[in-house]
Amino acid sequence: MTLEEVKKFIEENKDNEEVQSYIRGFITSDRVEEFLNNEDGKKILQPKLDKNFNKGLETWKENNLNKLVDEKIKELYPEEDPKDLELKKLRQEMEEMKREAEREKLRNKALKIATEKNLPTDMVDFFIGENEETTLKNLEVFEETFTNNLEVKIKERLKQNSYTPPSVENTTPKNPYLKETWSLTEQADLESKDPNKAKKLREIAEKGEDN
Repeated sequence: MTLEEVKKFIEENKDNEEVQSYIRGFITSDRVEEFLNNEDGKKILQPKLDKNFNKGLETWKENNLNKLVDEKIKELYPEEDPKDLELKKLRQEMEEMKREAEREKLRNKALKIATEKNLPTDMVDFFIGENEETTLKNLEVFEETFTNNLEVKIKERLKQNSYTPPSVENTTPKNPYLKETWSLTEQADLESKDPNKAKKLREIAEKGEDN
């Protein structure tokens, strides 16, 4: 009997108990293991293993992953009580007010020092530090730099032979209220643009007339 005839016989009598018993005699655990370890066996078994693994993984994710993620989020970002949030906000506001008050205190002190030492007060804000010590040190550096630059500028001006101090005549503003410089047009213009200056010049003119 050829192999093809054997296959045909088995196929036609596959439901026969004697045939089934005979075939099972060829199937042993060692032979099955040997088959599963060769390439042909792996090709059959691996897809089934992958399918079962993926299915098990998806089932595990559905049952456990979301829960684990939620627990980790709560661990990293615990929910705060509304009262605690309000207290935290209030503390932050108080800290901010404290910092602003401290900075204003430092600013006033820096302004006072800058005024006493004839330093530009409009630059004081750039030298305010985190505390009084750093602020004073910053002002010392600023004073030294400013003084040195000022001395250099003065020396440069003095070296210029063409430099002459401005005359008193050139720096004295014209007074349109005096008899010799009387001008209604300039008076109106001055009173419109600078009322305080106009008042002073008018008082000077009146005093001159009284003398």
